[in-house]
Amino acid sequence: MRFRVLGPLTVISQGREVPVGGNKLRVVLAGLLLRPGETVPVSRLVSWLWEEETDDPARARATVHSYVNRLRRQLEPGEVIRTLPDGYRAEVDAGSLDLLRLRSLAEGGRRAAAAGDLATASRALSEAAGLWRGPALSNVDSAVLHDQEVGPLTEEWLRLQEERLEIGLRTGGHAELVTTLRELTRAHPLREPFWELLMLALHRCGRHAEAIQAYHSLRELLAEELGVDPAPSLRAAYQAILTGESPDRSPRAPAAAPREEAPVPVPVPRQLRPDTPGFAGRRTELAALDLLLGKDVPTTGPRIVSLQGTAGSGKTALAVHWAHRISDRFPDGQLYLDLHGYGPEPPVDPAKALETLLRALGTPAGRIPAGLDERSALFRTLLSGRRTLLMLDNAGSSEQIRPLIPGSGGVVVVTSRNQLRGLVVEYGARRVVLDQMSEREATELLAGVLGRDRVAAAPEAVAEAVERCARLPLALRIFAERAARFPAVPLGRLVADLRDEATRLSALDAGDGGHTDLRTVFSWTYGALEEDAARLFRLLGLHPGPEVSSGAAAALMGAGLAEVTPLLDRLTADHLLRSRFPGRYDFHDLLRDYAAERAGEGEDRREREAALGRVLDWYLHAARAAAEHLPPAVWDSGHGPVPPGLSLPSFGGPEEAVDWYEEELPNLMAAARRAASLDRHEAAWRIPRLLASFLDLHVPGEAWATVFRVAAEASGRAGEPYEEGFALNHLAWVSALLGRPEEAVAHYEEALAVARRIGEPGLEGDVLVNMGATYFRLGRFADSASCYGRALEIARLSGDRRLEAETLSDLARNDNELGRHHEALAGARAALDGYTELGDRYRVGEALRVLGTANAGLGRHEEASALLSQALRVMREFDDRLDEAEILDLLGEVLRDSGDHEAARAHWREAAEIFAELDDDRAAAVRLRLAEAENRGGAHTPVHPSPARIR
Repeated sequence: MRFRVLGPLTVISQGREVPVGGNKLRVVLAGLLLRPGETVPVSRLVSWLWEEETDDPARARATVHSYVNRLRRQLEPGEVIRTLPDGYRAEVDAGSLDLLRLRSLAEGGRRAAAAGDLATASRALSEAAGLWRGPALSNVDSAVLHDQEVGPLTEEWLRLQEERLEIGLRTGGHAELVTTLRELTRAHPLREPFWELLMLALHRCGRHAEAIQAYHSLRELLAEELGVDPAPSLRAAYQAILTGESPDRSPRAPAAAPREEAPVPVPVPRQLRPDTPGFAGRRTELAALDLLLGKDVPTTGPRIVSLQGTAGSGKTALAVHWAHRISDRFPDGQLYLDLHGYGPEPPVDPAKALETLLRALGTPAGRIPAGLDERSALFRTLLSGRRTLLMLDNAGSSEQIRPLIPGSGGVVVVTSRNQLRGLVVEYGARRVVLDQMSEREATELLAGVLGRDRVAAAPEAVAEAVERCARLPLALRIFAERAARFPAVPLGRLVADLRDEATRLSALDAGDGGHTDLRTVFSWTYGALEEDAARLFRLLGLHPGPEVSSGAAAALMGAGLAEVTPLLDRLTADHLLRSRFPGRYDFHDLLRDYAAERAGEGEDRREREAALGRVLDWYLHAARAAAEHLPPAVWDSGHGPVPPGLSLPSFGGPEEAVDWYEEELPNLMAAARRAASLDRHEAAWRIPRLLASFLDLHVPGEAWATVFRVAAEASGRAGEPYEEGFALNHLAWVSALLGRPEEAVAHYEEALAVARRIGEPGLEGDVLVNMGATYFRLGRFADSASCYGRALEIARLSGDRRLEAETLSDLARNDNELGRHHEALAGARAALDGYTELGDRYRVGEALRVLGTANAGLGRHEEASALLSQALRVMREFDDRLDEAEILDLLGEVLRDSGDHEAARAHWREAAEIFAELDDDRAAAVRLRLAEAENRGGAHTPVHPSPARIR
């Protein structure tokens, strides 16, 4: 199997391309291949997939594991992706990955060149360059991955091209290289080394006029696009061509600029603001800044760093701290200017900013030009060749920055709440995004202000303060200042003021001006928004869940996707929202509080209620659309048509529907809870009813118990007894799965009472099947048999084929566990026939599994293997990870017993990985069996399956 990343991501197996479905899978595979042989942490994969730090790391980690597992299935039979304790690694070599082949050839070419064998060097470098099918990873959509990995890869290839072409010139290949160089200068018009090589190639071909014309074309382009002159080496080559000399590429010192009059002596500017006392944390960002700077201060072109983040994230503090750390590397000065992009004062005009900077560089007032362009040109001239650090703090836009960019040399650090996308596009600025601090760093910040002893003495209060302050540096410092004013007051009492969302922002005001009042700091960003964007921000404060999709945002706004998408982009650009993945957004709790405040003041009660109604409708109908692709036993078709104007997602099959439920699960649960709190009873029980279709495919936690409890209460208040019984049945089942069987039995009895009171035999049968499974797990076999018997009787009397098939399937499962495999065969076959007749694809898979288990128990290994393999395909189709792991484990046993030990171990390894990803204790038992198998001996270690699935 071969992989190509030097162009569109491509996988080749046996001469044919293997499709890698889904952008997220391509992101994971591409990221691993770009770091071949390295262990890539899950956190890094998460950042590539969703761009911003997730608020639910465990969920994100599980999702990454799911993507890796899908990739492994698509890449079979090769074992390409290896799981390690701290991440994943791509096991590839130069024969299977074009990137490694390129690097191997390039290294060989450089060694040959160093030894003086230019012919061999030229061949190796040419072959390496020819592997490029760029642009790299054009079919992989991840801005962070492209910024962090693809950008440097492209630069690696461009430098390789320069080396190859320079050796080509040295070996007399100038005539053949002219066409290639013209193509490269067209594709990369601002890359000066290509122009210099083109001039040399043309000159050596005797095409002197064309060489001179190439120089003039570049000079005009640089002047128009960047306002700078060509590099000194290019100017030297141009002069050599004009005078008939033989130009070379050795570096030349820039010619001294003519001096009209002696400059006024001025001190070297050292304008950095004082470093922040007790600066804490931001180790990752500091390391990223150090990496961007590199070992040498650039002298040919400025290196631009864009420090971005939401209000209060500590951008200026980090920039100043880092600048002080590296100030000795800028002996020609450090310039600082606050551009007032956000704040009570108007933004600084670029012309005025240049006047201030020119004065700092010693330019007399009478020598400062009047026009913006002239000032900008003089500024570039004065900084040319100097190793200076320019800090432009609190920028409002790329337009404000453009005239202030030096033409060559030094480093520019820009801080802004805006993403300054223009700087990235036009000048190659590198982003460093500041989000919330980690819990550890936030605690360090508090300890730096309050003292380690006080912080260590109240760990619970400190942890709560960190979260109530959203791990935002400004909020933490305001809280710490208040706590420092009251050293005798326990921190727990001070934290209490942060618990009420309605008053939390008022508690985060130091009372000493706008810069120490979090609400005011937020208002400077909010106040700069256009009205439509401001309204959307307000309405997002009403959203019930932790993350919002563009479709849900459109519902809140009462608008279409085409209208809302640019508004979401505007909020993201100013870091009022985060976007970890295209079409999905969130913000931290303090911004959520601020947005809710603004909604309370800017939207009347009727519009707030209408917006909430629209978004609850959106979640209800979107969940219904997804449920149509999942096991149909619990579909809810009773609600009305889709309200006009809702932009609902569409799904191509079960896998896409499961992915949507995985992403939206916290929002759906939050929507149900919010509906209940607003007495919107129908939405409060209908959303959990639809969620029940996903419960079979998900490992439930306590949140599931809460949402079904909400549904039971809401349906009871709405006078919907059937739905109350349905919710109680599911609440009982979740309680059983959470290890609370007595509680489960109590809820089953409540559900049975409801079903019998309203005369609903179908509901009664569903409850009895689940109750029978719980009794079976408790070892109460007589009670279990009684429940199943009554359920089977109800099913046959009422003609309920689904209930009959479910009951027979569960009874067969129990017979298997009791060793009654012949009895299990009959029941499983009958259940399989029933589900096949009903067209229930998912439960056909369950019946195949039970039937395969029975055959395995009877020693019919070939039949068992075939049936279980069919069941495995079905579970993978629905992305049911738990059943997938259990079937893999059972298949391993069957294969071992049939003598195929290697295949058995392969299945157990995969099963162990999935159990571990799901935090299932059975991972240890499977690993023990795997170790026993690899040691060729040892007792059998059983792994018990999960309880039967819910109805």
